[in-house]
Amino acid sequence: MGIPNRFSALGFLLWLALLEFCCTTSADVLLIGNNVTLSFAAVEANFALPVKGSGVCGVLYLADPIDACSQLVNEVTQLPNAASPFALIVRGGCSFEDKVRRAQKAGFKAAIVYDNKADGDLVPMAGNSAGIKIHAVFVSKVSGELLQNYAGSTNVELWIIPSFEYSAMSIPAIFLISLLAISTVLATCFFVRRHRIRQEGPRAPRVREFHGMGSRLVKAMPSLIFTAVLEDYCTSRTCAICLEDYSVGEKLRVLPCHHKFHALCVDSWLTLWRTFCPVCKRDARTSIGEPPASERTPLLSSSPASMASSSALSSARSSVESLLTVQIAGASRPPSASQSPSLSSIYLQQ
Repeated sequence: MGIPNRFSALGFLLWLALLEFCCTTSADVLLIGNNVTLSFAAVEANFALPVKGSGVCGVLYLADPIDACSQLVNEVTQLPNAASPFALIVRGGCSFEDKVRRAQKAGFKAAIVYDNKADGDLVPMAGNSAGIKIHAVFVSKVSGELLQNYAGSTNVELWIIPSFEYSAMSIPAIFLISLLAISTVLATCFFVRRHRIRQEGPRAPRVREFHGMGSRLVKAMPSLIFTAVLEDYCTSRTCAICLEDYSVGEKLRVLPCHHKFHALCVDSWLTLWRTFCPVCKRDARTSIGEPPASERTPLLSSSPASMASSSALSSARSSVESLLTVQIAGASRPPSASQSPSLSSIYLQQ
């Protein structure tokens, strides 16, 4: 059995034990006659046959001897109208179990034991349930003395009706049960989660990729207070991030590419998202001394391929100029002004 199952079983058994400790099975003894109806509180014995359903009905007889500490003299037989004989017994002299067993042996179907002390509390009678086949309840001394007046009377009915109530310790016990139940559930969840983590094995920590710049580098970039539109760039009058026109007095941040934005907007962009300009894509970490970006060419590239292409174009132009110079210098007769093309026109044709 796993650890979570052990905790669940332990909590369940403890809950049952506390429930049985704090709750007692009670009953009501009703006496119904032609012009009288009496009700008496009672507690069922924990070793006798429990009262179920609508209860049991019978006729009350006084036990002889009254304490039932010896064999009863008044043995009863089957009564008419299918009524069951009940024995009224006083507490004391011997155990509850002995009293109930002697009442059963004498033919009674239920034993009503009343207290011998006036200020006594109703307690569940304890004993061994082996062989006990009759009902048994415990009532107070006052109730027993009143019931004696109707012992042997066949014109009244005596009912034992089951009921259920909590003892005086029910509130603390319920609180303790709830606390233990919550603790058991939490402990079960903890160990189940721990068991799953062990089965799955260690996981690689998730590292969040950071794409932004440091706040110090961003704050070191130049800024200005907007007063009026001084240039004809789109970022000179409108922030390309929030798409709002600048207002007089707002602080603008100037990137190395000379594009301007709201300081708050571009600072968030550079520190949390990317390190390049939102308009021209130039890296904001480059030097300000590089040529400024043009609004007509929003995508600038500084890749090695573009640099190689520019170098090849410059080399080709130098070669053409050298070739034309050699041809003009080696001619035997200089051509007339009308026949010889100018160097600038040849260069343009090339």
